[in-house]
Amino acid sequence: MANENLQVYFGTVLLEPNRWTPEKLPTFKVSEWAESIRAAGFAGLELWENHAALADEQEQAALERMSLPVVVFNSYCTFDDAGLAARRRAAGFVRRFGARGVKFNFGNDPSRTGEYRRNLDAWLDDLPVGCRVLCECHGGTVLETPAQAASLLTPFLGRVEIIVHPFAAEHAVLQEWLDRFGPAVTHVHSAARSRQNLMVCLRELEPDVLDRLAQLKAAGFSGTWTVEFTGGVARSPEDRRALLSNAALDMEFLRHHYQDEPC
Repeated sequence: MANENLQVYFGTVLLEPNRWTPEKLPTFKVSEWAESIRAAGFAGLELWENHAALADEQEQAALERMSLPVVVFNSYCTFDDAGLAARRRAAGFVRRFGARGVKFNFGNDPSRTGEYRRNLDAWLDDLPVGCRVLCECHGGTVLETPAQAASLLTPFLGRVEIIVHPFAAEHAVLQEWLDRFGPAVTHVHSAARSRQNLMVCLRELEPDVLDRLAQLKAAGFSGTWTVEFTGGVARSPEDRRALLSNAALDMEFLRHHYQDEPC
């Protein structure tokens, strides 16, 4: 029996072939895909920032009217002093779309951690009251390891929540995130890679995925999920219809296996 109460969102970055290019120019309009994503069963969108910031006003207005809500705004604003305008723009989009959460990353310069923290503190006051502030503690940033993240983010816990990537982490590493941050871990980015470093559907790595789900369950995780990547991502040529279908399979896998009670 599927756990239909599991809140699983669709990351629009999943459909964007320019996700990792230097310019990151969007190649499609999310508004034109929203109904298909909703019909696939997703509870909302995690909207990649450039799908709004680099869209024209007509598309931005369409994003406000969609039947499928923007639940998380996936921002790439920086936290150095030069990023003030980008942080304000991100907060504006959060308000405009009525997003209930916003994702952020820190930069990669250890000498600027004080600057990052000071600007995060100010940004928190600029966001709407009640907005979930979700830290993606990403590789290549000063928050790459659980220990680094704990040393920098502990003063913000209660205002900042933690995203984990359980299917991209070894068992011991995921456990350290869960042990250090406990109930502050509130959101999962779902993406799995094979031993050949190819993006795959969750079912293709079922034993490892089930192990990580058991860890999350044992830790009492009851948060939200985004299917960030899936099978077929970064394999040319990408087929958006096939990617959406694979993402829906991952959503169904999560709802089937992450149960409040055994089936």
